[in-house]
Amino acid sequence: MNAVLFSGGVDSTLVAYMLKLRGIDFVAVTIDAEFISRREIEFAKKIARILGFKHTIVKIEPTSEFLRNDDLRCYYCKRNMLTTVLSKFGSDVTIFDGTNRDDLNEFRPGLKANEEFGVVSPLKDLSKDEIREIAKSAGLPNWNKPSNSCLATRIVGEITKDKLRMVEEAEEFLLSLGFNVVRVKHELGNARIEVGRHEMRRAFELKEIIVRKLKEIGFKRISLDLEGRF
Repeated sequence: MNAVLFSGGVDSTLVAYMLKLRGIDFVAVTIDAEFISRREIEFAKKIARILGFKHTIVKIEPTSEFLRNDDLRCYYCKRNMLTTVLSKFGSDVTIFDGTNRDDLNEFRPGLKANEEFGVVSPLKDLSKDEIREIAKSAGLPNWNKPSNSCLATRIVGEITKDKLRMVEEAEEFLLSLGFNVVRVKHELGNARIEVGRHEMRRAFELKEIIVRKLKEIGFKRISLDLEGRF
């Protein structure tokens, strides 16, 4: 039995696509949790459907270690995720993920869990740019999808349901305005918005409606990160 941790992003999609091309039976597993936006889960369903992957959604509950939000948050999360997948599919399942070479050069505590659970990462020798080029050549519909981390990465301090809700609502609103790259950081009740560098001017033009909406959501003060996202 093989399982691919499938977020709907280009990395995990390419891994699943490679296995399918080779005739290897697998199930694409998308994690459903409070810290993953509904938009991302629905997008993963769409990509799996388009490419004909066998697909399932696996629900996980955040652990107290994870909610504490210290430097090892991603390790606790990945360990919880992998434990749940093994529990669902059996201890003999081989788990694949989309870890790439760029990930290995960053501080990624989740990689320790990969080692502990024997996760297979076929793309670990490829950069993100190389993966996008391969995905584009293969005609994968999400080859240029912007990278997107989970909602927990937006929060400074302890993670709560209310903070996650506020971040997701704020990001959904900004996406509805037509922004392509969006992050809203929750910092002591304040919102710090990150958009693509090419979208900065638009953010200033729409500042009044953005401030009004984010205050309705519950943020106290709203600021824009002047460095932009990409």
